[in-house]
Amino acid sequence: MDFIFPLSPWLKLDWSVEGYTVAPSDLSGGFDYRGYSGGAMALAAQFLGTLVSTPTFGELRGGGSAGIGAALPSYWYTTLAFFYLEPRVGALLEWTPAALPRWTFRAYLPVAMQLRRDLSYSFSAGLGLGVVYTFGARR
Repeated sequence: MDFIFPLSPWLKLDWSVEGYTVAPSDLSGGFDYRGYSGGAMALAAQFLGTLVSTPTFGELRGGGSAGIGAALPSYWYTTLAFFYLEPRVGALLEWTPAALPRWTFRAYLPVAMQLRRDLSYSFSAGLGLGVVYTFGARR
């Protein structure tokens, strides 16, 4: 769940709360790593610029984000928990249709690096799709 706070027409602050699960690895591959589940909180700055803006289409904005996350998962079937930080970057695309000025549709490509002591390196990437409703007066 994200809470987005516009600071200017080109800068937004994104605070998110997340839950996730990682399944255990496969023994047939010669290794075993326990599954774990947890939660994270993250803070990111989003930088956006207008790509297209017309009275009939609406506004299409593109940009990127950079931030940091803090995760606290625990291994399945144990009482062991661990903490790590996650530097994050991403690319985003937003469209606010002219007919629905309070609604914004978003596509996001995040990449995160998990700074964990038990792994040499760990990265994750994905695709995020979202819908944002804007409360209050639209600028």
